[in-house]
Amino acid sequence: MPLLWGLIRSISVADVLDIALVTALFYALFRLLRASRSSVALEGMLTLLLLSFFIFFIARFLHLNALRLVFERFWIVLVLAALIMFQNEFKRALVDLGQLRILRALFQHSGRYVDEIVTSMQTMSTRHIGALIAIERRNPLRSYAETGTPIDSVVTSELLRTIFTPHSPLHDGAVVIRNERVVAAACILPLTSDPALPTDFGTRHRAALGLSEETDALVLVVSEETGIISVAIGGRLERNFSAEDLRRRLLEELHVEGEEETEAPE
Repeated sequence: MPLLWGLIRSISVADVLDIALVTALFYALFRLLRASRSSVALEGMLTLLLLSFFIFFIARFLHLNALRLVFERFWIVLVLAALIMFQNEFKRALVDLGQLRILRALFQHSGRYVDEIVTSMQTMSTRHIGALIAIERRNPLRSYAETGTPIDSVVTSELLRTIFTPHSPLHDGAVVIRNERVVAAACILPLTSDPALPTDFGTRHRAALGLSEETDALVLVVSEETGIISVAIGGRLERNFSAEDLRRRLLEELHVEGEEETEAPE
């Protein structure tokens, strides 16, 4: 007891700050992993972590130097194991971090993928091919992307037109784009419940408005009946975009740099 009391009395403000920072770090880590599908692996990792903490403090209290030395190095094994088992969750966290507005302002991206989107939209508009594309911004669209078929490919006009080709397996539903990549297709989006919408608005337009009401996503629509290109943002639907107007709006909303010498897609 005197040893324990002396240890408590020796705690300084820096020690309290150190403990608080470590606690906050582990709290953030557990929040990240709590939605993991690998719940059994997470429970096993937490059990191993608590057990190693217990053994380490017992070894330190009883001056078991060899055992203490082993568990001082054991943290490296735990960190590597966590990175391997939960690599998908860490990847998603980094993606969400990259979507922060301050980071997007610091790191400007090329507008080349915007030109690919505009080219595909104009081609599908001309051919009256219905399309629905949701571009993720600050609010994650992970829950909506998980309702569709994973793709994880660079954005190209050919890929988008292939996905929305009539009678193709993925043409129904929405494409979700994140960080200049197509992450999923045939995704299910929420429908708006606004009763004031025109009766000629189909499911695609209602889904575009519904997602724009719940997130800050930029949602693009091509009408299968009229070929009109529309953009849903902030719960509003803007219609009759030309290719150049669409390109200009995307560059503005996505904060990317366009190619100065690139001509408007034909």
